[in-house]
Amino acid sequence: MANTVDRAKQEGSDTWITTKVKADMLTEKGIPGGDIKVETSQGVVSLSSDIAVTCSQKEEAVRITKNIEGVRSVLADGLKAE
Repeated sequence: MANTVDRAKQEGSDTWITTKVKADMLTEKGIPGGDIKVETSQGVVSLSSDIAVTCSQKEEAVRITKNIEGVRSVLADGLKAE
């Protein structure tokens, strides 16, 4: 039973992290926040995009994500830098 409760708490936390990352990226000037996909699993955030981003946009997206409470690590291999 405890495992189910822990999983539910983690899924709520992951959902919160994903929502917060998306919101912070949308408000940041110079980042195509609407084009960056965000997925979170157990505090690990994966960033990806179908469009190319600049190196500085990629670095900024990673920085924003790392500053969010609950984020354990950031995987940005899915962001294709120009």
